[in-house]
Amino acid sequence: MEYSRLLKNEIIKYDSDLFSYSLNELSEWLVSNFVNILIDQKIFVSSVSISPISESGYKTLFSLKAKNEKSHYQMEFGLLENADGILNAMGFSNRLTILSLEIGFPTQEILHKLKEINFNFSKINGVNTLILY
Repeated sequence: MEYSRLLKNEIIKYDSDLFSYSLNELSEWLVSNFVNILIDQKIFVSSVSISPISESGYKTLFSLKAKNEKSHYQMEFGLLENADGILNAMGFSNRLTILSLEIGFPTQEILHKLKEINFNFSKINGVNTLILY
């Protein structure tokens, strides 16, 4: 299941500017929305955890894990520091990565590479945003 695509839809639908959230607000928002996405898929979980990941190029990167008696479900979410991290972010499945284009617009080389992955350009709460999923 592509949880990153479903989470991307939630961000756009509710016009959520996740760059404006504190670290605590962001982690709570991610857990709530991850659970909601699972419930929409008729997946009910008994526990959810979120843990930070340290990776170059990311302002914030989290791993979300949920489990029930039968299985476990996982995705990652990150906010890029700048456009330099786009190429590294492209290699992950089930990771949603966001870049505020107010920080810096991607170069022609990066835009050409985007053809290889799923992405959206969107204006979220007035901020031009690139979403990789």
